[in-house]
Amino acid sequence: MYSFSSNDSIQILKVDDLLNPLENQKIIQEVEQYIEDGSSNFIVDLSPMKFMNSNGLTFLISLLTRSRSAGGEVIIANLSENIKKILLITRLQSAFKIADNIDEALELFSVENTQT
Repeated sequence: MYSFSSNDSIQILKVDDLLNPLENQKIIQEVEQYIEDGSSNFIVDLSPMKFMNSNGLTFLISLLTRSRSAGGEVIIANLSENIKKILLITRLQSAFKIADNIDEALELFSVENTQT
């Protein structure tokens, strides 16, 4: 299960899991539609997730690539300790902006917008 909500031009994606590649592709298709409509900034709320496998990592990289190609950014929020370790082990933590919660992620976007 997943859901999108928005805060101004920032899309907030909350996902329960990223274990199914077919479901992940469905989410990416929705992301592409948001990008076509002019929304290229995303917050991924992983609060319901305790675990992630390679399908989830592939999804996050795909989302990041599409967002940045459109001039946007992806911030991951509410990571479990397990997911933090996976990002550290795979050396992907430096590729993503990471926030402790949604409010902090929104703050990161507002700071970024004032600097540009």
